[in-house]
Amino acid sequence: MGRARRTETGGARRVTQADVAAHAGVSTGIVSSVINERDYGSIRVSQATRDRVWRAVKELGYVPNIAARNLAGGSNRLIGVFTYQPLFPMESRDFYHEFLVGIEEEAERAGYHLLLFTGSQNAGRQRSIYAGGINSLQLADGSVLVGTDESSEEIARLAADSYPFVFVGQREIPGVELSYVAADYLGGTAAIVHELAARGHRRIAMVQSAHGHEGIPGRRAGFRRARAELGLGAADAPVLTLGEPPPGVDSDGTLADATAAAAWAAERGTTALVVEDSTQATHVKDAAERAGRSVPGDLTLVGLSGAPERPGVADIAEMSIPRREMGQEAVRALVRLLADPGAAPLRVTLDCALREGPTLGPPRDAGRRGGRSPGRDAGRAVT
Repeated sequence: MGRARRTETGGARRVTQADVAAHAGVSTGIVSSVINERDYGSIRVSQATRDRVWRAVKELGYVPNIAARNLAGGSNRLIGVFTYQPLFPMESRDFYHEFLVGIEEEAERAGYHLLLFTGSQNAGRQRSIYAGGINSLQLADGSVLVGTDESSEEIARLAADSYPFVFVGQREIPGVELSYVAADYLGGTAAIVHELAARGHRRIAMVQSAHGHEGIPGRRAGFRRARAELGLGAADAPVLTLGEPPPGVDSDGTLADATAAAAWAAERGTTALVVEDSTQATHVKDAAERAGRSVPGDLTLVGLSGAPERPGVADIAEMSIPRREMGQEAVRALVRLLADPGAAPLRVTLDCALREGPTLGPPRDAGRRGGRSPGRDAGRAVT
């Protein structure tokens, strides 16, 4: 039989639990207990009765009213996905696309459907969870949040409402214990510096972007940790900033642009640059080659953005972020929270790796340090 029953006037109406109960010869309470996979009070349902109810569901084509199930406190088998960004990461060239692929894969494995929340906007036409004062995510059993530019106020309210959610990416909001799945950018950056040292590099510099807030936290600290572990000082392993850093940003010197970074490395005998923004690393490569330097023969370059889909970035060595795995792990964490809300906060950190590329190699003469010591000039601006 179909999913709708004919009325006396010839129209179609939605099949109800009462129809299923009548077809199976049981009460509506038993149908509700079976469909919602819950026992209600004294209702205990035998396996034979359960099988009869599910046969009736199939024969009638009954589809549960999800909203009603939600109000009744049952599970909808729905996982929401929400991002504050204006476009969902559906394109393969979007940084967040791989996260979404991982979310979809793991939701399917766990037996959940995905519900993408895209239409809830506030008066300023910005994505909002609480547009109109109501939690728009509550149709789903719980949600995975992806992307940046989140509203700390809304996230704090979501936590206060005890709504289950997991962030993809580390988030710290004062007074709120969030569940999240993060990448170990600090450890990954430190490992990259150690790998460069193992290949013979002793003059390694980090080039960071000129802004106070790290889009991906941990990379700057990871570089400093590695140079301390390797016994390298700021003279041999400085942290340089492209542009004038704002107050409070630790920097051993400034550089005007990518061309200045390439010239700085040539002048001081620096054989490897770790560049916070991988797109900037491609510009440094172009500038070095225009100046007649070989990459990686004269200069090794490694980017830290973890975004090989950006133009030109696939041609440089780069930190590899486990984006698909992070999406999968976020769903696993959310399913655990749904089963045991008291387990919050759940926090998982996954390792980053080095994606080798044509800009990675040993220094031209790995047996000698070579070059002039940058100690006297490391702190001055280069223009």
